[in-house]
Amino acid sequence: MEHITTYMGEDFTPHNPDANQIHIEDIAHALSLMCRANGHFVHFYSVAQHSINCAKEAKARGLSSRVQIACLLHDASEAYLSDITRPVKSHLLDYKEIEKRLQDLIYAKFLGSPLTDDEASHVEQIDQDILVCEFNALMKKRVFDDCPSVNSKPSFEFRGFAEIESEFIRIFTGERTISNHDSLRTQIAAIECELLDRNKADVHNLVEQQNIRDILAEKLYIKNLSAQVDVAIHAFGILFALSKIMEDGEAIEYLSLGAGNTGKAFDVVTSKRIAEFKFAKWDGGSNTIRQNGIFKDFLELAINTKSEGKMKQIYCLSANEVIRFLSNSERSLASVLSRNPMKKKYPDVQVQYKTVKAFYNDFKNEVEIIELDKYIRM
Repeated sequence: MEHITTYMGEDFTPHNPDANQIHIEDIAHALSLMCRANGHFVHFYSVAQHSINCAKEAKARGLSSRVQIACLLHDASEAYLSDITRPVKSHLLDYKEIEKRLQDLIYAKFLGSPLTDDEASHVEQIDQDILVCEFNALMKKRVFDDCPSVNSKPSFEFRGFAEIESEFIRIFTGERTISNHDSLRTQIAAIECELLDRNKADVHNLVEQQNIRDILAEKLYIKNLSAQVDVAIHAFGILFALSKIMEDGEAIEYLSLGAGNTGKAFDVVTSKRIAEFKFAKWDGGSNTIRQNGIFKDFLELAINTKSEGKMKQIYCLSANEVIRFLSNSERSLASVLSRNPMKKKYPDVQVQYKTVKAFYNDFKNEVEIIELDKYIRM
């Protein structure tokens, strides 16, 4: 078979392309589902997202709208040929000829003519600059020593294919997009203003124009998946950490891998240690819930009379912040334990110790608080 079947239903022959069969919808859809770096990045990052970053950088550099669209389309031939890594592509002379012929045809169709040498030079430089930035950001190691200066703020975070596909088309057509990386609140506020005094038909048109159906479906899918994330991180994080923490001859006596298992025993009990694991990283905002949780674990470990000489440990992200909280907090124990069954379990503790700080200072040598990051770093 000499042809491929495209998303829009065309029977397209890549080595003998017909301009009438080239559609921006096919390009946007295929590139949004095609991962850069042959899939070796730390998360999915599509060719389309790379192309969007290139187009935005061209705009930030003050280059013409023609060069901006050229940057958006510079990998468009890959929608029909696939994305072959540079080290391999350099050895495929026939492929390079097919790629150039198809790419020039795409430029001619959507820009009116192939790129001039000056335009091609701008596109090539931006492509290389964004490539360096994204490889340094998305590989597990720094690939390039130098980081080029870019005028835009390229996004290398994970974004779903439907959102990227929609943005790709809207940059191409010059329409306003809901899926750019301005503040979501800003986008929503703009829609609120736009729909004032509008009718049902206007709402329907906006839904269709902004691809709201696909965006909603994608977000609902992500939301359903996210419900499992905490459980997976807690379970697999503990297992991965244990593979590095445990000593020769140390045996597991009890294991509780589920996240949020209130009322159960500690996460891990071995022949040498009793340990709790906390995977939430403390930020600059309110950490009240995390503070309550970490103190509950510290209290349980500190006054555990069945440890039989075992080490008592809390492995947590932000260990320095945790220690700072425990050693300085004037919060009352009644407040910290207010929503915890331990308030009734240990009433004498609340009488003897009024604050978190007072309790911690008496028991700080009982429980070791250890930075978890070094044990789970990939």
